[in-house]
Formats: sequence, C-alpha cells, structure tokens
Amino acid sequence: MRQLCRLALFSPVFVTAAVTSPAASYVVDGNQVSHEFDGHGGLSAGATTRLLPDYPLKQQSEILDYLFLPNFGASLGVVKLEIGGDTQSTDGTEPSHMHSRDDLSCSRGYEGWLAKEAKARNPDIKVWSLSWGVPGWIGNTSGNPPTYFSDDNINYQVQWIKCLKDEYDVDSDYLGLWNERPQGSSDYIVKLRKALNTAGFERVGITVEETWQELIDKVKTNATLNASIVAGSSHYPCNSTTRSNETIAVGKKFWAGEDTPDDSQGPGGNWSGAGCWGRKLNQHFIKMNSTSSVAWAVLWSTYPGLSSNFLGNGFINATEPWSGHYRIPPVLWINAHWGQFVQPGWRFLMTSADGSSGGSSMLAEGGSYVTLVPAENDGNFTMIVETLDGSCGKQGHCNTNPITAHQSLSFALRGSLSQVSEVHLWCSTSAEQFIYRGLAKVEAATLFLEMEPDTICTATTLSNLTHGRKGAHPTPPPSAPFPKRHADDFSSYADETLAWGFADAYGSFAVRNHALTQVATAVPTGWAPTNYDPITFIGADRMSSMQLETAAIVNHTADHHYVQLCGGCGRAPWLRHGIAYGCPTSCCFNVSWTGDWSIGEEKGTIPGFKDVWHRLAVNISDNGLLAAFVDGVQVAKVANSCPSSSAGMAALGCGKYHNCGFRNFSLVHG
Repeated sequence: MRQLCRLALFSPVFVTAAVTSPAASYVVDGNQVSHEFDGHGGLSAGATTRLLPDYPLKQQSEILDYLFLPNFGASLGVVKLEIGGDTQSTDGTEPSHMHSRDDLSCSRGYEGWLAKEAKARNPDIKVWSLSWGVPGWIGNTSGNPPTYFSDDNINYQVQWIKCLKDEYDVDSDYLGLWNERPQGSSDYIVKLRKALNTAGFERVGITVEETWQELIDKVKTNATLNASIVAGSSHYPCNSTTRSNETIAVGKKFWAGEDTPDDSQGPGGNWSGAGCWGRKLNQHFIKMNSTSSVAWAVLWSTYPGLSSNFLGNGFINATEPWSGHYRIPPVLWINAHWGQFVQPGWRFLMTSADGSSGGSSMLAEGGSYVTLVPAENDGNFTMIVETLDGSCGKQGHCNTNPITAHQSLSFALRGSLSQVSEVHLWCSTSAEQFIYRGLAKVEAATLFLEMEPDTICTATTLSNLTHGRKGAHPTPPPSAPFPKRHADDFSSYADETLAWGFADAYGSFAVRNHALTQVATAVPTGWAPTNYDPITFIGADRMSSMQLETAAIVNHTADHHYVQLCGGCGRAPWLRHGIAYGCPTSCCFNVSWTGDWSIGEEKGTIPGFKDVWHRLAVNISDNGLLAAFVDGVQVAKVANSCPSSSAGMAALGCGKYHNCGFRNFSLVHG
C-alpha cells in the first residue's frame, strides 16, 4: 500500500515513490473568493433509473442513502431529472405526466418519487428538471406538425413543476428547455418565465443548453431575457472553454450539466473511471469556472439489454431487483470528497496560473487543487487535491497528462485562513477509498501535504467528528440471474403504475384496469433516437429458449394496429439509427386485429378472429424453432426462426401508438 499523505499525528504507511519532484509552494488566500459553488450531482434520465422502484424496499432504501444521505456516501448536492415525455431518451422511455392535452397524472413514473426520496434525505439538495422530448400532442394544432416551442409545452413544463410540488412536496430549483437541442426564441423563454411566475414558481431558475449561441447576443441587449436565465450548461466539456467563456461573459453561471463518471468498460465500476470523475470535478472549475458538474447517471438501474454504449455509467450499479444485489463502485467515494465537506452556497477561492494567489490552481508536476470556504467565510475551508490519472473512456485522458512523481506540497494559508491550526485529511487511491488519515501537518500558517500519483485527498478544517463518514449498510444479497419463471396477472397494481420488471424501449406501458396497457397516444417529438413502434422488454439479457404466454387485445383504432410477442430482443444495430432497440422479426409473433399473423417472412390468417381478448403464446427452442399459439391452438411452427445467435430478452409490443393490452403474463426460460 502506497503512502498517501504524510501526517503530523498519525504514522504514515511508506512505499517508495519511483520519482520525487522538488518541493512546491502555493498560496491559499481565504479573502480572495470567487464564484459560488452550486453543487455536484447526478442525472436520472434515459430510463437508467427504471429498475430501482422494483427493488426490495430494504435494498432500495440503502441505495438511496448511499446517493443522497448527507455525510454517509456520495452526499450528492444536485439531482437532475428527465421530464418524462414517452420518448426514447437513450436506454428506454420515461412516462409522461400528460399523455394527451386533457390527461394529467402526477404520480406516473419514478422521477418525482426519486426527487422526493432525495429531498427526504437531504432537504437542501437542488432539483433540476429537463425534457428530452415531449408527447406528440405538444404543439400539434390545426393539423400542423408538432412544434416543441409552443404554448402547449410551456403549460406542460409548468405543470411538471407543479406536479413535483403538489404530488411529492418537492420544491424545484431549476428548469431546462430541451436536452442537446435548439433552445427556442427569446420570446419563448420570456413567456416561460412569466408562466412560472404566474404559477407561483418565481424561485425556479431557467437554464439553457450549450446550443443557445443564437440567443447570446440577445441576452446582452434584452434585459427581460437576461433576467429570465440563470445558467448555461454544457455536456462533456472536457478541455473546451468556448462555451464557458461565452456563458460567463454574459453574466451567467456555467455548469457541466451532463458528464460521465467513468469509462466505457463498465463506467463507475473501476478506479480508472473514478479518477476521471475526481479530476473533472477539480479541473472543470480551474479551466472553465464551472461551478457544478452533474454525472449521468445518478445510478445505473436498467437491463444490460436496454443499455447503450454507456453501460454501468453511475455512482451505483443496481440492475437486479429480483435478487436485491447492487454494487458500489469507487466513483461514489470520489464524489464524497466534495459532497461531505462542501455545500451549495460555499465560495470557490480564485484561480491563478501559478498558484501564487487565490486558492485554486494546477499543480506544477501534474494534478490540481481547489479550495472553497463557507459563505460567511468564518475561517473554515475545504481543499480537494488530486493527482488522478484515470481514463475518461471515449473522451480519452480528459484534463490530464501522465503523473508519475511524488509531490511535496506546501500551502501558505492567508487572509481569513491565517489562524488555521488544525486540518483533517481524507484520501482515496485505487487500493482503498475515502480513508481518514488524521491531522495533516500545519506549521506557521502553512499546510504541508505529500501526494503520490493517482491519489485524491480532502483537507478540511471541518471536524472528523461531524464530517467524513464512510457509511455502510449490510452487504447486499449476492448477484443472481433473472428468475427462470416469472408470472404477473397485473391485479395488484394501482392504475397508471409501472409493472414490475417491464422496461419500455418505445412507447409507454402502464397498468390500467389490471392490464399492462400501451398508453402513449401519438409518436413523440423526440430528442435524437428514432421512436419506433411501442415495445417493452423483460427478462435475462441472453435467453436462447423461452415460453412466453399472455392474454392480449389489439384494441385497434386503425387498420395497421397489431400486438406482438418477441424473443431475441436488445440492442438493434440492424436499424442503423444510432441508439436503437428491437427484436429480429423472425423472433416475433405479430397478430393483427384482423387475425393476420406474421413471423418474419412467414404469414397466415386466423379464421374467425375478432379484436377481443385472446390467449397468445410463443415457444422458442434452443435450436431456433419458434412455435406460436392462439387460444391453445398452434397456428405456426417455423424452424431456425430464432437461433441462439439471436438470444436476448422477451418483449411485448403493439403496432403504432394505440391502447393494446396484456393480462396474465408468464415467462419461462432455459
């Protein structure tokens, strides 16, 4: 185990560093305050929280504690939420609170619930909402194509903020416009601001995405528009300062509103990616004056078969509600180096190029340090020092050069910090995370630290008796595969709730009248991925044999409506539209309201079929044989239709956006 930081009162653990750099001196002046800290946090979006509500209550509560409980785990200061819009938003769809213009149900989905649980643990956490897309009725008037920036959407977004307050007693702090898409016009933003004020939400600040360049010049001359916007947000900014400079130049806060805590090899799950996150938290401020960084995802809780290229990208991995198993990766404790010692409202100390003033700078031999003080500047401070060297996946070595030398550092404490005599130290390495190292050496108003490569430490005047707790719950249950048998008659759910284990890839499925029903009423206005016909997935990622059975009704309102039972489902590269999910047509049994059926190229008609409830079943064998049944009668048997090379999840779906339904579902797999 390597020596982390040399301490005054505690014996260090010695490992000889390969290289030792010359001693370096820096200044930390508590009087040179800079930007307000707005909190680091996590983003729940793209359906990556879908399975958490299905977890056993004990493990569910433990996971939420690790994320949000102050002085316990990550201690997140911001929770950012997708406003569900029935649209594909990366790893699935999230249900809308308004499927149609005359529809409203604030209890749908899980984002409001998540915000409530976060607030219950930390009443001071900031809540930020943003749309990825909206239902197809938004802006769809007089037969014209839907228009995102419309009066409909202003009402829709304000209603979401009202839902958070009325249904969950959650006060919102920020509202974004449209994820990674155009940001509308000056008139739209001003009108949204007025609507929020009229509804009693004056405190809710409007944020804009980095695609707002067209509005920047208008902000300079339009005082009403200027007053309507509080912050600009950039996604995955890495070393770029273009957007931050533009945003700060017009007097707005700048945030890294979506970033990643890890690399593509199971993000969040290894030390390399954790180091990437720790480095970003420091250097985003030093290089861009970013005062908040938000990780997508706050946790990873969806099926691997419904995961894009960012599988596992979260502070916690929780993908097995059937077993209760979850995993805490190192990145959670990296965030604790901030979350447990600084709060939104603290102030950064100014940056300097060489560390000769302020309190935040790059280190001469690689790495960085950032210092913050409470708003009252009462002589306390927290400094985060990092020499981290982990990969940022597709972003490469974002914000770093290789760090190979041991560094002897001294920090002259000046201004409001000149009387500091006691500094506590917590450090993390690849070997162990968030370990209390006792008191650091402080002599003659100077703090001394010894830093090894690939290390992060928090030095603070806050007492170890009240801060810096590495919380722990009992070991989670062991990992287990999806159950061999699963059945659900949907009789125990309240209307509009999600059915256990079903994860929507397209459309929106909820229980209504004891049936799993597709409830989205029109093709949504999406973010980036194409919205295909509604379909919902369940089961293990690589099921090569299965027996899938359910009662189903097409409930058609147009000739092209149908229902389908499928195997082999998951990522669908054959669709060639970026992020896409689906099932091979040869693994699906489609039944139209007319009784016409298809399995790939095989087709037929069921005599006397009517659009009422029917019992449908599909058996897929290891050798690829697919047999289909209607009301107990075999209607098709296709050899090598769904071979083991097409192994995947099970799915229920329907053609286009109509209210198909399913009851008495069962799945048995080999």
